[in-house]
Amino acid sequence: FHSSSLTGSLPTEIGLLSRLSRGYFSGNALTGSLPTQIGMLNQLSYLNFGSNSLTGTLPSGIGRLNQLSHLYLYQNQLSGSIPSEIGNLTNL
Repeated sequence: FHSSSLTGSLPTEIGLLSRLSRGYFSGNALTGSLPTQIGMLNQLSYLNFGSNSLTGTLPSGIGRLNQLSHLYLYQNQLSGSIPSEIGNLTNL
């Protein structure tokens, strides 16, 4: 979905995509915060939300994505601290 003109916030149902291994969401107009359900995507190895308009904090559940080796969050308006759980991501 890279540069696909996606707008709005991510639905909580994203957590139902249990077999998703790569998420390319960069270059869209996504708003709002990352849903906590993103931590349910335990097959993710690549996640790119760069160049959107995301706000809020990074959910601590991201620390459960043990397969994650690439995480891109550049050019957003995220705030707060990086959750300590991100230290669990040994492949990152």
